[in-house]
Amino acid sequence: MGHFQDLLFLFLLGSSFLTMAEDLQCQKSVVVAIEEDPMNSFNWTAEEVETCVQGALCQESLVMITPAGDKTVIVATKGCISEETEAATFIQHSAPPGLVAVSYSNFCEESFCNEREDIISFWKQEEIAVPSVPQLQCPTCVALGTCSSAPSLPCPKGTTRCYQGKLHFSGEALNSSVEVKGCIATAGCRLMARFSAIGAISMEEKCLHQPHVQARKAASGATWFPISVWWLGLLQSLVLFSEKVLLPLGPRPPY
Repeated sequence: MGHFQDLLFLFLLGSSFLTMAEDLQCQKSVVVAIEEDPMNSFNWTAEEVETCVQGALCQESLVMITPAGDKTVIVATKGCISEETEAATFIQHSAPPGLVAVSYSNFCEESFCNEREDIISFWKQEEIAVPSVPQLQCPTCVALGTCSSAPSLPCPKGTTRCYQGKLHFSGEALNSSVEVKGCIATAGCRLMARFSAIGAISMEEKCLHQPHVQARKAASGATWFPISVWWLGLLQSLVLFSEKVLLPLGPRPPY
């Protein structure tokens, strides 16, 4: 009887060790930072460890935004997440010239598989020469919260407008806002290509109000003032209305 109890104890002890060995562990961190040289200075290794609940996966999610040749904002998380699929995804939301926005997310099911240390393999920003001819200039900055200053800088050739927006990032232990201003080639409020989530990071993009009339220097040196599509539609309606009102009535029909 005693021998049987010893075997039962060893069996239960072995099962307990097996269960502990199968618990998924992941690196855990939350990073919101401004980096001068992210490819050389940013280390994504996390010292904290998180043990996941059954059925969860390890994840690492990252968003990076930078004006051309300026500082870079990094929003990144590591930890456990309840997902059903495994995937590693890289997305370039906004490409050069001008503002660049990229994201990376990875889901995996082995302990400490969310172990990426650097971003060199997928962050390769192009250096774009700024032409010397007069051209579009935009306030340029990227900052946590609100930009304290945004100097007006010449835009790279190929950009078409100024972008001014705020992005709010949320998730587990993450609640931060970033203000971004700069030159961009993409129309509309689409710095992040209308994505609302990257891995474990939720995002909300709101563009700041911009005046309807904004002066800039054309290549010839003349100043021109773009008119919004809304105003063009209103002017067209007024012209059509005026034409109808001013049309000659002609002879009245006989009664």
